Formats: sequence, structure tokens, C-alpha cells
Amino acid sequence: MAPGISYDESGSLASYFGVTFLAIVLIPWTLSATRTKEKETLKPSAHAPRLEGETIYNPFEILGLSDRSSEKQIKKHYKKLSLQFHPDKIKLAENQTKEDAEQKFVELTKAYKSLTDEVTRENLAKYGNPDGPQQREDKIAIPQWVVEGKNSIWVLGAYGLVLGGGIPWVVGRWWFAQRKLTRDGILNPTAEIFFHQLREDTDFFSLISLLASALEFTAVLGGSKKRGSKKERKERQSKIDELEKILDQRKIEIGIEENPLMKKENRVVVTTAVAKRARALLWAHLLRIDLNDHQLESEKLAVLRVTPPLLSALLNISLAHNWLTTSLLCIKLQPALVQALPSDVSPLAQLPGITPEKGTELQIINKAEGVRWLEKWIKTEKKDVGPETVDVAKYWPRLEVVDAVFKVGDESLVTPSSIVELTFNCRYVYPTTPLSLLSKPKPLLPNGDIKETEEGEGGAADSVADVEESVTKVEEEKEKPTPVDVKEKIVEKVQEKSEIEGETKKKVEVPPNGFAHAPYWPQLRKPHFYVLLGDSKLDKVIVPPIKITDIPFPKPDGAPSEPKEYKLQFQAPPASNLYSFVAHWRSDTFLGGDVQVPIMLKVEDAPEVTESLEEDFDDDISEPDEDTLAGQMAMMRGEKVKPSGVHHQDDDSEEEEEEDSSSDEEGPKKRVRAYNEDSDTDSD
Repeated sequence: MAPGISYDESGSLASYFGVTFLAIVLIPWTLSATRTKEKETLKPSAHAPRLEGETIYNPFEILGLSDRSSEKQIKKHYKKLSLQFHPDKIKLAENQTKEDAEQKFVELTKAYKSLTDEVTRENLAKYGNPDGPQQREDKIAIPQWVVEGKNSIWVLGAYGLVLGGGIPWVVGRWWFAQRKLTRDGILNPTAEIFFHQLREDTDFFSLISLLASALEFTAVLGGSKKRGSKKERKERQSKIDELEKILDQRKIEIGIEENPLMKKENRVVVTTAVAKRARALLWAHLLRIDLNDHQLESEKLAVLRVTPPLLSALLNISLAHNWLTTSLLCIKLQPALVQALPSDVSPLAQLPGITPEKGTELQIINKAEGVRWLEKWIKTEKKDVGPETVDVAKYWPRLEVVDAVFKVGDESLVTPSSIVELTFNCRYVYPTTPLSLLSKPKPLLPNGDIKETEEGEGGAADSVADVEESVTKVEEEKEKPTPVDVKEKIVEKVQEKSEIEGETKKKVEVPPNGFAHAPYWPQLRKPHFYVLLGDSKLDKVIVPPIKITDIPFPKPDGAPSEPKEYKLQFQAPPASNLYSFVAHWRSDTFLGGDVQVPIMLKVEDAPEVTESLEEDFDDDISEPDEDTLAGQMAMMRGEKVKPSGVHHQDDDSEEEEEEDSSSDEEGPKKRVRAYNEDSDTDSD
């Protein structure tokens, strides 16, 4: 207890505490209860509708009162005003009429009711007017002459012209414009030319000529609109003639020529001037000819921008005939145009600073062939190329197909005409990716089963793409390490040691952003792949291609990312057999980046129920039990019944006793016969 404080044990001060507590509660309540209850008055709302003159209806202002006036004051003031402004008692002024006096008295009465009458107050609160909702008047921004009666005929005529003529004209123009184009977005006459002139043995030269015959180039290259004078036409034609001579000479230097196996009557012949001009510009792009003419350069870029839908149309027409070789050639034309190279030159020419002739030379010297042509080249000593070439080559993506399996839902058996899915996993890898980080699946058997290899057998392939390379002799693993490889390994070891000791810092190189290296293409390009199944023996497309995108690129450190799963769905053949197909992965951006894998599909009939199982099943259903009434009736008729479980157990026990007795020695048996003999002698 604190000093100077004591408790009142007698409780004499408790009454003071109670009175104080009650006073705190009762005094405010009493004041609020006894205060004169004033009716709540309305204040003008800022959101209320405005009257004429953009003013808010304020009854206090009309009556000449303040907003805090009580109801008693309002009634008293209104009584005074009614005596003053009543129409029967008011004295009219000089310029005042009786109607004005009556209107003034009505306004006062309305303002008074809006403060005292409940209904009027509610109307004022909801609608901003004591009389309730008023007729709304909206103004439309239409010229006055439009709504005037004397101009009604002209207005109706204009409406009829717009609705009856303008809208049908717009819709008809759109409709007929759409009818001019096919589903691929090209002109119908162009599609007709492609359909009639594309053949099964079409080669690369004829395909370029057929592409140049498209009527879309007429709008790009001018046609009849840019004929100009006779002198200008001759100058343009002379430029094209000179360019064609340069192109022919360049083709001989590179060593590309027409396919001699193609029939002469199937070759595409270019007849129009626009088609010849477009063909020359396309070949100038493919052979990387410097035109040295601003107009020709701009026309060449315009021609390239038109080609994507035309290439898709050519591919679709070839797929409609199921031509495998022609379809693959149409797909191969796309990366050829993107990289500005003919399809038959060395893929090393895609790298900066390497011409087609030099690419062929490097390919032969360094044996840079097969799927891993770039890995083989990048391991060699690169003397004749610059650092830019090496930088681009280090991040040149190569498609790696990790595995490919046929699936039919959750079943392992592929039956005739069933819906089959070719499930495969893909990813990009760089040429500098170590072989130890690449996937090494085992060779695939029919329907994706993995072949088990023993210890004495050879190792698995580095990827599914090696199945194709295994057909040819691959001697990459047998090659001895070159001095350059040893030197690179020594440098790597020194760099690792220096990083550990803190002497050097690791240099981080930023990989590309997903766009392909295509400096000759007029637009940014992201690589995609076509996936299809074909039969090389019949030269037929078995499953039309799908286009896969968003293939995972390697990680920033160069390590491969997790592969992404894709599915190619199709219907299995109607007959049971072992089918040999080739799965093609064809790039639309890179030359030499294609992958093709032989794959087998085994189609088997569904297993049938055997006759013995069917008979047993029928017997189980038809034969009744022995213990049942139906079984007893069947026994009386001499039919077969199922034996009873109880009787069957008794029979088993009797058989066991007989077996036991038969398994005894000869002694007991003789005793039985002896017992019988004694009985016979006694009877005698």
C-alpha cells in the first residue's frame, strides 16, 4: 500500500461513488431528452438537378431564412409572408400583374411545404424539386436544318442512300476481296499456277521460277503502273539482262546446276517481264550479289517480304499430293531464302565472313559433315576466319531430339486404325556443349522400346539423331586428339586453377535472345521446325507436318536445358504389319539443321479370347449346382451338374483313405487273406 492512502472499510463513502457514477451517465441523457426537438431541415444538395439559370432549388433562400431555422420559426415566417403576398391582399405594383403575384405566392407555399411536408421533402431530396420528377430534356448535337420539317425529304434520302447503298457496297467489296484470296492468303490465279506447274520431280531451279511466277509480284514490282516511257523500260530490261548474265556466271563458280533427272516438259518456263524480274531478284538474293542500285535493292526486299505466304501455299499443294521429296524441297527453300544461300552449298557459308566457296573448302578439309558439322569444324584450328565468325558459331543452335516414342493412350499395343501419338522431346544445344552433357539414349526398337545392350556390346548413341548417322560410318570417336584439342584443354585447366586462386575473373558471355542470325533477311526471324513422317521407299508423306515453336535454348552457362515434349497425332495404318517410317525435323531458318530418324511402327491385332476359355465360361453359366433344386432336376434328366462342395470333400477323404491303405506294406494284406482262410477252415 502506498503511503498516505487508506481504505474505507466501513463503506461510508460508497454512496458518493454511486452518485458520481450515476451523474456521469444521467446528466448528458437528461440534457438530450429535455432539449427541444427540432425537425431536421434540408440543405441544398450539390448533386441535385439544377433549375433554369443553373441554380439549385433552395427553399430557405426563397423564404428568406437561414439554414438553421427551426420549424417554429419557419411556420411563423411563412404566416407573415402569406399575409403579405396573398393574391387577394397584395397591392400590385406598377409593372406587376396578378399572375406574377399568384406565381410568387405559389413559390412561397412550395418552399414552405418542402420544409414541413414529408412527401414534398422526399421529392426535394430525390429529384431536387418539390413537385417530384420533372420531364428530362436532352440536347443532341445535330444541326438544326436536319430536324427541320422542310428538309425531311432530303434527310430521308440521305439515310436511304447510306443504308441501302453504302453499307452493301462496303460489305460487297470486302466479300469479293476475300474471294480473291485462298486460305493461305494468296491470289486464286497464283494458286492455280502453282497447282498446275508444281510436279513430283520439281527441282530447286524450277521451284524458284515457279515462285517468281506469282501474280503478287506484279503489285510489288509495278507491272503496268510503272511502265513509263519506252526508254525507261529498255533501261530496266537492260539491267535485268546484265544481272542474269552475272547470275549465270556465279552459278557456274559455285557449282550449282539443274537436276538432270527432271523431265524437260516439267520445267517451269517464265514468260512475263515481271516474273523474269522477280526471278532475277530472288537469285541475286540467294547468290548474295551486290546490285549497286538503290531501286533494285528496294525491289528485292519487297519481293522477299511477299514470299512467306507463297512458300506456305507451295508446301500445302505438295502435301495435298503426298509428295515427300517435293514437300521437303519446299520446306528447304525457306531457310535458303532466310540465309541467302542455295540449298546445296555448305552450311558453313551461313557464318559471317565465309563465302560459299570457302565454306565448301573448310567442309572438305575439316570433314565438317553430318548432323554435327559445326561441332567438328569448331574443334579445328580456325586461322582464316575472324573473331565474329567464331562468336556466332559458338551460339549457333542445333536441334537435339532426345527420344521419340509411339503411344496409344495408356496402352502399349498399337492396333489397326487406332489414334497414335508420336511423342518426342526436343531442345537446342550449342556446338561448344560438352558431349558428357548431351543425352545418350539407347537405340529404339519398334514403338519406342529400348534395346538393352550387354557389357560386351558397343555403347549407346549420343542422341536419337545418331540413328541416322549410324547407317554411315562415323569415325568421330576413333579420331585421336589433335594438338589444338590438347592446347584447349590445357588452357581450360589453367583458367579453372586461376579462378580458384582468385587470380582471374570468369568472363560471362551473353547468349542470343532467341532470334536467328539472318543478316540478309529483311525482318527478325525466330527459328521453327516442321515435324512430319514419311516413307522414303514410296516417296510419300505419311503424316502431314506440324510446326513446333518455343524449343528450349541452353542455359546462360551453355548447359542444355530440360527438353520440351511435343506430340504428333495421326491414325495408325488399317492393316497389321511392321512399318518403317522416317521422322523428319526440318528447320525453316537454318541450313544443315535438319534431323531425320528412321523409326518403326508395329501394328498388331487386338488379342482374341480362346475357344477353351469361351467353353468353360459357357459351362459355368449353363451347369447348375448339385445341391440346388435345379441341379436335382437336371440330375434326374441325366444332364451335367456342378458337384457339391460337401460331397466333393467326402469323395476326396475316401480317396485319401484308399491311397493310405494302398500305401501299406504286404504284411497287413496277408493278414486279411489269412483271416479269410481261417474262417473257411472253421466252417468246414
